[in-house]
Amino acid sequence: MYSNEFLFGVQYYRAPTPEEDSWEDDLKNIRSLGFRHVKFWVQWRWTHRAEDEFYFDDIDRLMELAQQNGLKVTLNVIFDVAPKWFTDRHPESLMIRADGSVVEPVTACYRQIGGFPGPCYNHQAAFEERMRFLSKTVERYRNHPAMHMWDVWNEPEQCSPNRAPVKEKLVCYCPECSRRFRLYLRAKYGTVEALNKVWGRCYTDFEDVELPKETGTFQDFIDFREFHLEKMTAEATSRLRVVKALDKNHSAYLHVVPNTSGIFNGLTGVDDFALAKECDVFASTNFAQPVWSILTLSAGVGKTCYNVECHVGAGSTRMHQKQITPADLVHELLPQIGLGIRGFLFWQYRAELLGFESPSWGVTKPDGTPGSVGIASKQFIEKLTPYLPQIMAAKAPRPQIAVWKGRKNEIFSFCVNDSLTDFAKSTEAYVNAAYENSISCCIVDDGQIIEGLEGIRMLVMPDCYAADAALMRAVDRFVLNGGLLLCEAHFGAYDLDAGRHSMRMPGFGMDTRWGICEKYTTSSYHLKNLQTAGGQKLEGVTGDVRKALDAIGVSGGKYFPVNTSFGVTLAGAERFACLEASDAQVIGSFGDEPCIIYKRYGSGAIMYCGTDLGKAADISGEAFSRFVAGAAALAGIQKELLCTESGVHVDRISESLLAVNNMTDHAVVLGLNENWHSVFGECKATENGIEIAAASAELLVCETE
Repeated sequence: MYSNEFLFGVQYYRAPTPEEDSWEDDLKNIRSLGFRHVKFWVQWRWTHRAEDEFYFDDIDRLMELAQQNGLKVTLNVIFDVAPKWFTDRHPESLMIRADGSVVEPVTACYRQIGGFPGPCYNHQAAFEERMRFLSKTVERYRNHPAMHMWDVWNEPEQCSPNRAPVKEKLVCYCPECSRRFRLYLRAKYGTVEALNKVWGRCYTDFEDVELPKETGTFQDFIDFREFHLEKMTAEATSRLRVVKALDKNHSAYLHVVPNTSGIFNGLTGVDDFALAKECDVFASTNFAQPVWSILTLSAGVGKTCYNVECHVGAGSTRMHQKQITPADLVHELLPQIGLGIRGFLFWQYRAELLGFESPSWGVTKPDGTPGSVGIASKQFIEKLTPYLPQIMAAKAPRPQIAVWKGRKNEIFSFCVNDSLTDFAKSTEAYVNAAYENSISCCIVDDGQIIEGLEGIRMLVMPDCYAADAALMRAVDRFVLNGGLLLCEAHFGAYDLDAGRHSMRMPGFGMDTRWGICEKYTTSSYHLKNLQTAGGQKLEGVTGDVRKALDAIGVSGGKYFPVNTSFGVTLAGAERFACLEASDAQVIGSFGDEPCIIYKRYGSGAIMYCGTDLGKAADISGEAFSRFVAGAAALAGIQKELLCTESGVHVDRISESLLAVNNMTDHAVVLGLNENWHSVFGECKATENGIEIAAASAELLVCETE
């Protein structure tokens, strides 16, 4: 049932384009360019045109053409374009923003048929109609010979027009959300007295609860966003189970834009880890940056993972797409394969002709003739095909470093900063540093830490301010059992169970248990005589705090220097904690004040950073990467010995197959013998090994008699 083949194809049809007079020639040409898979959109508004009227003529014809041309089909069922007949009948189903405005149905350049973004996910009639539409679609095509996989949710979000987390624009605050949220609180807390204790309220009944619109008291806002995240998980589970109940022969999945907290996030998006659990395979919209693939593989751990929206042809009417060379495509796709991604669907086959995305995104030119992406794709798959059995037999590299990304801590960070920009930078900085040092890495959530991190030698917890007791106990066990914890300032300082800030840091009694104490803390903006740029611009400061700081002024900036025993100077950011610990080694200091220490604990060790290093990684530059490599060495982690230079990543797919990504601005030489050679021809043999050109990727194969 589950797909376990290399996926290589294109998205073709997002009604109403391409028009029908192109279909027959296009489906033939898709196959001739080396593609074996194709995706069609089945859109709720386009297909379900009246309450008892379904229009499937277009998909019927496309399925026939796919079969005739030997193409395997993924049907992507699109729900965020609600039929007008439904919203006319149920105006109360529309989402309501925190500012009280209604999310009216609209068109968008990527949802040209209107009805976007659809009704509230808590509206029962809307849910029933979505499941009816999905059932009709599955019943119609489940036995079609071209049918291959079901994609039940395209880039899930809570409200796509309000992707950026701006608290006034968050959804949903409709009456049904209000009713269900109070039921959610009753189930979580049991009694209103228990809720009052955590929230700091004096309610007499759950019906008294106001929907949280401000972030300043933290716990109520976190609970409300958690409520919406769990509803999105329930929606995904329902869609997947409907498909599986009706079709037991084809894989069912959904695909996310990885929740890096950069573009997609936990305030307006979904929990990738939770959504992946019910999927037969897992997929995402993906790019070459390592954090995208690593998060996809981390959420879909153990499953075949795909990039089903490969956007190398991005563009618009204002900025036409780049002309892609074969080397560009190798540099985009091969690192993803090295990390464990097992196939690609390009967005999209024909260049778009309708709206602002025209005339870009195409594997072809607007007239349907092969474009630069199509030409490069054909060369890519022809050269890769002999090695696909090895690639598909290989498992993704076993991670040695885990970087934590907890969703409640993410929401807390937004409450504190009114932004997720620096939060996203922190996570990605550590992932990038591991990747640059050729150390296999994964991203983990609270649940995975609590379940146990088998095989992980080093756990990184950046910007780790908010936590609960279960997570802290699990982290403590990880270190006691031999792992290295690298954590940043004010570790577990906000208690999510109690809804209160800790009196001592690190929180949850870890100051006593670990023998590590934040002797005193302050903001970097209060530190004098800074030796690095940063300025005095205050971010995320409002209200009474702003008034006070305007009156007294500040003497520092966002960043400050941290001198380390690793021989590099790092930049700390925003927070400063002077550390005190028994039997500890000072790793980093600001002036005479220790702010990074290393201490053995149980069978493992703790590297406690009294500042946020990840937020300043771009200021630290290569020093940050060297610091993470030094910490990994203390954890007993070894780099890939073929190249010890930072910025060169090597994935050993098999004993005879290597994927190499040279991210530096100069050529590098890998110490390989004459049995190794290039698959894509982007490197050359030298007397010392194989030379990989600057800013390029290559697949190397060892062939012996």
